[in-house]
Amino acid sequence: MFIQEDDLKLNDWQFAQRKYLPYETKLRLSRKRIEEWYDNWGGQVYLSYSGGLDSTALLHMIRKTVGQEVPAVFSNTGLEFPEIVRFARRASGEFAEIYPKWKDGSRVTFKQVVEKYGFPLISKETAPKIRKLRHGNLSDRYRNYLLNGDERGKFGMLPKKWRFLLDTKFDISEQCCDITKKGPFKDYVKRTGRVPYIGTTQDEGFRREHQYAHTGCNVYDGKTIKSQPLGPWTRQDVLRYIVENDVEICSVYGDIKQTPSGIYYTTGEQRTGCMFCAFGAHIEKCPNRFQRMAMTHPKHYKICMELKNNGVRYQDALETCGIETETWEQNGQMNIMDFLA
Repeated sequence: MFIQEDDLKLNDWQFAQRKYLPYETKLRLSRKRIEEWYDNWGGQVYLSYSGGLDSTALLHMIRKTVGQEVPAVFSNTGLEFPEIVRFARRASGEFAEIYPKWKDGSRVTFKQVVEKYGFPLISKETAPKIRKLRHGNLSDRYRNYLLNGDERGKFGMLPKKWRFLLDTKFDISEQCCDITKKGPFKDYVKRTGRVPYIGTTQDEGFRREHQYAHTGCNVYDGKTIKSQPLGPWTRQDVLRYIVENDVEICSVYGDIKQTPSGIYYTTGEQRTGCMFCAFGAHIEKCPNRFQRMAMTHPKHYKICMELKNNGVRYQDALETCGIETETWEQNGQMNIMDFLA
């Protein structure tokens, strides 16, 4: 076993230290963790591969460190950018494509999930709180905690700005992630006995950053056994690795360029993942992901906007949450009389 106490749980100062390590040190640490994970499990490992920037960089690193036989496993939810699907299928070395399925073996669709559970709105932290408060069989203490906090503080409380979503006609849920993403990988693990590498980085939000701070890179026991070799990495580290190693990326991201001050950026999409997911869309500047989709993938956009839960269209639910869905180009020139009215 290559388990180390520091890898199981990091103190705050250790986490901060790793996050701000020099790039070269992070690179050596990541390669070491890849080797340790591979050796500990006798090669019975796989990469949870999305075709995105982080997992593309990690796939290249795995191939250079332990070889071509580690499967890059791509979960095709039906919601990925078409460019991502085509790119993922060209992954080097071993590759496997899996799909979300219901218990009866039939293929899961996002339309079915939305109709049954609700729209993925606001965030992975907020959506389950709304779902539980609306439909959960909660104790009075837990319900009060979600609404008002408790003696430990208000960390788990539903923000007051989103309380109005408890009374909307449409439902909100995080279930789509569990069903379309996590489910297929759980089935793959049961079927193969392999354990995953995951391309989690520091720029994936507070929730994942907090989880990494408590587990470190390689988690050998507990509910979720996983290796996250890029745990201390930032987006800048990932983009630098891709540029310096001449790694091919999906066309949906455009090109990687640098500002005069040396900051890397992509000229196309900044993040991919599920096209129809609205988690975090309320904090995006215009044009947001849906406005861009309307211009670049109009057929997907039309399908997305017309999805319904409890008779409410997705477009209307998005706008209820302050997420713009149309551009001036779609609406046409403003009527001067409307402007002067």
